[in-house]
Amino acid sequence: MNGYYRHCFGIVGPNGQEPQEVILSFVPFEGKFIKSLPLHESQEILKDNEEELRLKLKLVITHDFLMELLSHGDNVRVIAPDKLLKEVKAIYRNAFNQYQDEQGI
Repeated sequence: MNGYYRHCFGIVGPNGQEPQEVILSFVPFEGKFIKSLPLHESQEILKDNEEELRLKLKLVITHDFLMELLSHGDNVRVIAPDKLLKEVKAIYRNAFNQYQDEQGI
């Protein structure tokens, strides 16, 4: 794929953003799915063993890519970049806080 959307995950354009190196770690079961249906054409396997599938991608981090990561729940862990890791952690923290009762969990 060439052109404007080359470094995009889906249909959201880069909007002037530069592609970044993203490193993700999937649990083995989810890793099998990700190997059979790659997230992006830049997907490169860094590690594939009984503990994890670790990938490197080069893409623009857009809202649709973030939503894709969140759809994998606790089967994926963001390793890099740090800004994406912090954003995912904040989203999960906010979601968790919505379900806390007044006594805490």
